[in-house]
Amino acid sequence: MSKQYINIGIAGLSIHDTDQLKHQLYSIFPQHFNIQWKSASDINLDCLFIHERFFDTEGIQRILSRRELPWLKIAKNAKNSGQVKNNTLFFPLEDSNALNQWVDINLIHHSEQLSSTEELLEFTNDNNHLHEFDENYFKTLFSEDNHEKLHLFDDQGTLAVIDITHNIAWPNLDRLEFKTDLSFKYDFASIIDLTKVSRKHPVILQDWLWNLFWNSPAFASISPTDGHFKIFSWPKPMDNTQRKLIFQMSACFIQGAKMSKISEQYDIPLSLVQKFIAANITIQNIKKINLWDKHYSPPSEIIEKTEEQSFVKNFLGKLRRKFGF
Repeated sequence: MSKQYINIGIAGLSIHDTDQLKHQLYSIFPQHFNIQWKSASDINLDCLFIHERFFDTEGIQRILSRRELPWLKIAKNAKNSGQVKNNTLFFPLEDSNALNQWVDINLIHHSEQLSSTEELLEFTNDNNHLHEFDENYFKTLFSEDNHEKLHLFDDQGTLAVIDITHNIAWPNLDRLEFKTDLSFKYDFASIIDLTKVSRKHPVILQDWLWNLFWNSPAFASISPTDGHFKIFSWPKPMDNTQRKLIFQMSACFIQGAKMSKISEQYDIPLSLVQKFIAANITIQNIKKINLWDKHYSPPSEIIEKTEEQSFVKNFLGKLRRKFGF
């Protein structure tokens, strides 16, 4: 039987109690389970054990409300030693039968039922990620409820740790390329995550994020192929090669504009316009507007030049048809 990984978090216990719980769990799980010890904020957590003193804290409650996973509070009561009551496991663990039954029901059988489904998903959707990136995904990232630091990462490792409240990002300076892909995720930052970034070099969060997603072509797919949009503020591009082009699009969309119209008027590839719109979606710097809302109007010289080019083109076309050129 192939190895089956299970991620377990332990929060708030003393070193002695943590070691005792780990020892019991190692003896309970069958050999084909590979236990991996994770922090309470880990996005891949399968189970969480929390000291009762920390159960009602804002951080723990936010973790438990964001996703459904089995959990047990840990309390000390010699009279109820080893028992599991009302989702509470009582220390000291002189008898592990109750814990054994709880693990068997909530983790072992449940994991084995999901195993075949997960393997099928992994085989058929190897490069497909379970969440879809849309406006709501990034709206949640910038939620006012996020008072804690967040860890941004992907399959290549840590991108940054960010502080939404203070609009600050601490990038991972060891990252070789300033871009990401559809493996991008975020979660609460742990102490270990903070060691992967330099807090001596803070940057403005929204500016840094905009440039991250501008440099990440895969995220152009979150933009529609056309539509009317208005941005709230001018981006601050780091890309010197396309700075002029970015400012040109910014000047149009700050007034409200249609994507295909700007692409046509300025001969900008629609794919670049999509990338511009997508980067602004990721930092919540954009809104969709109606057709009848105020829109960008091209300068008169552009209109005149377009009309002149159209006249010359039609005139030459008539000459070709008349003389058979």
